[in-house]
Amino acid sequence: MYYAKSVEGQNGSYDYHISKCIDIFYQEIERNKEALSNIMRDIEYSMDAFESNAYLAVSLHDFGKLSENFQNEMKNKIFGSKLKTINFRHELLSVVYMILATQDYFKKNYREFPFHYFAVLSHHKSLDINFSSFSNEWNSNQPWPLLKQEEYEYGLNLSQKYAKKEYGFVKNIERFKIKKETVFKLLEKYVLESYFVNLNLNKENIRTLYSICKGLLQYCDWISSSDKKPMQQVLTQDGLKAKIKQKVEADGKQFIERKFHKECAIATNDVVAIAPTGSGKTEASLLWALKAEKSKVLFLMPTMVTSNSIFNRLAKHYFSEEYCGLTHSNADVYFAINDEFKDKERLELLQYKVFIPPVMVSTIDQMLTSGFNTRYWSLKEYALVGSSVIIDEIQAYDTFTLALITETIKKIKKLQGRIMIMSATMPKFLLLHFSELLGIVSPIVASEFMDRKQNKWRFINNKIDDVKDEIRNYANQGKKVAVIVNNIETAKRLYEELSEKYNTLCLHSEFIMKDRIEKEDRLEKDNSYQIVVSTQVMEVSLDISFNIMFSECAPMDSLVQRAGRCNRHGEYQDSEFIVFDYSEVSEKYVYKEHHEVLIKSKEVVKKNQRRLSEREILDMVDEVYEGFDLYDENYKKGQELYNQIIEEEIIFDLDYDEDKLKTRLLDNIKVSIIPYEFKEIVEELYAKKEYAKIALFEVPVGISRFNKYIRKNYCENNYKLPIYTIGHSSSTGLVYNDKTMEML
Repeated sequence: MYYAKSVEGQNGSYDYHISKCIDIFYQEIERNKEALSNIMRDIEYSMDAFESNAYLAVSLHDFGKLSENFQNEMKNKIFGSKLKTINFRHELLSVVYMILATQDYFKKNYREFPFHYFAVLSHHKSLDINFSSFSNEWNSNQPWPLLKQEEYEYGLNLSQKYAKKEYGFVKNIERFKIKKETVFKLLEKYVLESYFVNLNLNKENIRTLYSICKGLLQYCDWISSSDKKPMQQVLTQDGLKAKIKQKVEADGKQFIERKFHKECAIATNDVVAIAPTGSGKTEASLLWALKAEKSKVLFLMPTMVTSNSIFNRLAKHYFSEEYCGLTHSNADVYFAINDEFKDKERLELLQYKVFIPPVMVSTIDQMLTSGFNTRYWSLKEYALVGSSVIIDEIQAYDTFTLALITETIKKIKKLQGRIMIMSATMPKFLLLHFSELLGIVSPIVASEFMDRKQNKWRFINNKIDDVKDEIRNYANQGKKVAVIVNNIETAKRLYEELSEKYNTLCLHSEFIMKDRIEKEDRLEKDNSYQIVVSTQVMEVSLDISFNIMFSECAPMDSLVQRAGRCNRHGEYQDSEFIVFDYSEVSEKYVYKEHHEVLIKSKEVVKKNQRRLSEREILDMVDEVYEGFDLYDENYKKGQELYNQIIEEEIIFDLDYDEDKLKTRLLDNIKVSIIPYEFKEIVEELYAKKEYAKIALFEVPVGISRFNKYIRKNYCENNYKLPIYTIGHSSSTGLVYNDKTMEML
């Protein structure tokens, strides 16, 4: 018996693993047949040729494991043997013998890029132009652990056994002499710029072929190795409607199938949807997604909090938990502390990172980084093939990120995916941009909600310090009051003043994750606070409602998002959304790049002080953003970055930390730190290997604040954790103090 895994018995055998990979391969080809055929047609490549070459990649990707060297490794691990082995990458041997076995391919297709060979070569290790992952094999003076004739025949016979066509493999290898210099010279030939130029090859098409083939190979390999069956999304629209009805009635409400939902449900192609808070956007988008049966469903959200919320909703109410996945930079923390989902295995979480489950929720950044050719990018791109992709809260992004989103949408369309873009506040410049990009004549609008009037809008021509008495007055009347300001220090100061007399909560981004989760959980489950003081973190995350909200003036789309937390469910008759004048800090620092938008927002709110309908609010957004230049320098930078990688890197991996890649403008980049008082706790967690829980004691800090106040206060520790001598209060968050060094 030949082994592929260090598992005793048939389940560890080469035959078992390869046959299972091939079975998954055929299922995936059948599931994605239409999408793959259309992709190949668009790039002028034969679908039969792609399927044939991809089959070779899947059936021969572990060919090198048949060597005596690798088999000895397995026996040493399984049986405790002490057989002699050398360190050698089996993928390199797999490619060598694929090339020998398929020499006819070279003769007939010498003008094509052999993407399937490179997919096999890189299915475990990163690939760069210098083949650095295989430097040991290149530099070693030891003989390569080559296959014997019987081992070679075994691998070929297994591949041919399950094939649907005759491959005409070269059967006898005893006459061939394998030299490492020849192997690397051949591989290098295909990645030189001269090769692409001389044959006039389209680099983007080559990248697409390679990415899909490698992603498909890795998908088959990962699922086979996990001993799980490949899952397809099987919920129908009728099944979803029944689940929505059940959820609505369980909440004590009456189920009504709205016009907005019906229009989304019958939409076959791409959609831009405009729907205010409380209109059931999530359910509408699911109905649209399920129009494409068995299609993978991807939700791409602006924040980790919104991603967690959507995942929780889908897994609890609409899909079985096993069908749903969640990924963002702190997803492992979510699962580690959430009792309902805490038993996730490491491999399962890794599969979430590469979008393997049929229903995925993610921050949008996780998908944008696939365009940077970072780790597992081909698996992420394979997930897009024929998928239904929902991008929510599109107004939440800067122009740099919008450029990356635009280029990613172009890729999704090339991979035959469907797109739904949603927003409660869609300025005309965004509506026009995405309508043109997707070829949409008009958006789907939740028109039945557009005449709804939730709140009275009012403007106070004073700064926050002159508004505090009115805040206290409403609190004294027993109203649930929220106050949203534009910067953290103002929120802290306001909390300190109001909390002396009122049951007050302070919420912003500079709390350790543990405290922030607890605060948000208390707010959503039982908001018993008289006053909640917050920053922008309340805009697109929490499902909470106040009957009075004070907001510092901000760009109009942000104001609309904040107003969505005032009388959110229509439970108050006397609700007010009160805007007060912005501070000098907001003007000079927080919104310095959007100064004109800030001024126009103030003017527009002052003109519209009354109980406003959703339609009137959208008109206000359009008025503020009239003439806004989406295609500014930052947009061009994002666009150029994607195109540069396609042109210069093609199939090569870039060695970046994926979670630290720049998918937002520099001003929005956060640095995670751990306040000194939690040093012993996190070091103990590290020692116990409970790494995910360490993030519970981290605080994300803006890069400028980090450089100004924190960087110099790093605390040396054995585990190289980001511990800094800065204080932290569970009430107000990070405490900036010039004497922080005295804590030591």
